[in-house]
This record gives sequence, C-alpha cells and structure tokens, in this order.
Amino acid sequence: MLIGVCSLPLLGGCRQNETDQMAETDRLALEASVSDLSRSRTESGSGGTSTTFVEGDEIGFFMPGEERQVKWTLSSGVWNAETPLSWENKVDEFEFCAYYPYSSGTDGRGKIPMPDLSAQTGAIEEIGAFDFLAARCTSSYPAGAGTVSFTGADAFVHVCPMLSVTIRKDRADEEVYLSGAKMEAPGLFSRSEYKFGETPDADGPQLTEDPAIDGLTLTYAEPVEVTESGHTVYIICNPVSLGGGSEFSISYTRDGISYTASTDRLVNDLVPGTCYKYTLRLTKEGLELVGMEITGWDEETVPDIALEENPVG
Repeated sequence: MLIGVCSLPLLGGCRQNETDQMAETDRLALEASVSDLSRSRTESGSGGTSTTFVEGDEIGFFMPGEERQVKWTLSSGVWNAETPLSWENKVDEFEFCAYYPYSSGTDGRGKIPMPDLSAQTGAIEEIGAFDFLAARCTSSYPAGAGTVSFTGADAFVHVCPMLSVTIRKDRADEEVYLSGAKMEAPGLFSRSEYKFGETPDADGPQLTEDPAIDGLTLTYAEPVEVTESGHTVYIICNPVSLGGGSEFSISYTRDGISYTASTDRLVNDLVPGTCYKYTLRLTKEGLELVGMEITGWDEETVPDIALEENPVG
C-alpha cells in the first residue's frame, strides 16, 4: 500500500513530462529564402549580387485566418518567433502569409505599411532599404516535419519593380558631371500598403490616397563625375501602369556647359519584381540608348529610347 501511494506523484510527473513533450512537437518552426539572385533590403552593399536574409532580419507572419501578426527574427541562422506558435492539428493543410521587412505599424494582413519610396537617393548602397518582399505558403505538419517553409516556389518575392539607369559619356576626354535626375509618373512614389487578400490573386500593394507623390528628384550636393564606366541611378517604384504619362530627365554639365535631357518613352507597365536596366550614352545629339540588360530579377524586354539634349541658359 505504501509503495503504491508513493508511486502516484511519480506517475503524475511522468504524464506531465509527456504533455510538455507533445506540446513541443506541435511547435511551429519556419524557414525562408528569396526567390531570385537580386539585390534587396537583405543585402545592399556594392560587392555582392545575391539576396539572402541576414542576422537580425525580422519578418511579419500571419497564422491561418489571423489578423494579428507575429514577428520572427533570424538569430544564429534560426528563425525565432516573438511568441511560440503551434500547429492547429497534424493532419490538415493550412495557408500562411509573411512579409519583409517587419513593421510594428501593421494593422492586420490587409494594411501592411510599405517603405517610403519618396526618400530614395538613387544610390545602390541604400536601395535595399526600400525593397519589400512577400510570400504565401500552404503546408501541413507532415509535409514540412513541423516547419513552414517559404522556400522554392513559395519563397519571398519582390513586390516592386526597379529601374537601373547607367549614364555613360561619349568620349573619354570629355568632362561630364551629373547634378541631378528626376523620374515622374502618376502614383509612382506614393505611399502604399500591402494587402494579403482572400486568394493569392488578390494580394498586392494598394496606393494610399494621401499623399500622392508623382515625382522623385535626386539632387547631388556635389556634382557626380560620369567616368568611362558610367554612373548608375537605382530607383524602386510602385508597380503601376504608366500609360505613356512618365518622364525621366537628367541635368548635367559637359565641358563646362550645362544641359538637360529627358524622355517620355519608358515602358508603359512596371511589372512587380522586374528590373528595367538601361544604359544611356551622352552624345552631341542627345542621350541615346546603347544597351539594355536584365539581371537578377524577372526579365523584361525594353524598347530602345533616345533622349533629346537641351542646352541650359
């Protein structure tokens, strides 16, 4: 009798341990990658071209049917949730949504603040601060052994397009200095919020009504010399239909004389996740397109364009 009574607490302790272990096996884990080899907020230095999440990165994550986001942080190569999450069951499939970079101002999966594109400088070192990534994933506990995997076909994708414009001088003996550049189109740089809709087709950025920002002006405190390899301006913008209502212009000096050049013949539709890379050469007749190359992001063919050069003053 005494032995039986004394063994009861031990039995209870064993059952509690089993419950804790079961809860631990229900724990939801996460892994994530980006779908291409382009530059994003995760890597914005001038040396590399690959996109990868780095130590300290934070993403916003939505459980199935939930409006409250959970922050995940990459630490020592492992994603850790702000609060532990568990699978609802180990049989059914569930859909999960996530975005990057994490924003504490998010008000549900339909109102996720995106970076302020009007604050760009055109420098490649800063372009990553304006990138925005999103992902959806349908998975079950058995499929990923408890891990929600935003990789492969379910990896994070770039929501915005990027423009890369390289300006080169016509002759090596010319002295060319760029003093500014401007890109204009309706809604191109307006503040936006990202929305995860009822279906993937309903996902995407939504322009906010106020303020409407149609132009981005890049002004250099000191004129930038256009070397033989050229000078490149990088711009992230909203994925909008331009409809021929856009204009890209530059101001510069060549051999001490000031000029401006502009074009309204950019692509009509800016596709999400696409990089439009132009190479323009300054000539006596104007600024002409001499090459176009797409690297990293989704490919898109851009027609040749020419910019008319206009002396200033």
